[in-house]
Amino acid sequence: MSEHENVANLATHTRQSAEDQARELLAKTQRVGSQSRPEWIRCPKTGRCQWTGLSRGKMYSLKWGGKIRSVSLREPGRKHGVRLFHLQSILDYIAGVEAQAEQTEAEQTATAN
Repeated sequence: MSEHENVANLATHTRQSAEDQARELLAKTQRVGSQSRPEWIRCPKTGRCQWTGLSRGKMYSLKWGGKIRSVSLREPGRKHGVRLFHLQSILDYIAGVEAQAEQTEAEQTATAN
């Protein structure tokens, strides 16, 4: 087998491995009551995420701010890949924002009285 064929086979194997990794990450689920919830999600191309209600732009903004976990599955030398977001980290962030809002509201109520 020539060196070129070895490189082509390695590239094909690597691409399949990344696709398998993406499927594996998306297939992992967590049981919550009777409903199954994925561990990793893709953000919506349009509209809102079915799991969080967040838009694509907001999910990327939170990722860039380091507030949620995200992973990119992209082959070396390739321009495009798959961006996955860790659902539990998004839900934890939302719960933290809610708790902070409730605390602020309680403090404002206490100072108003």
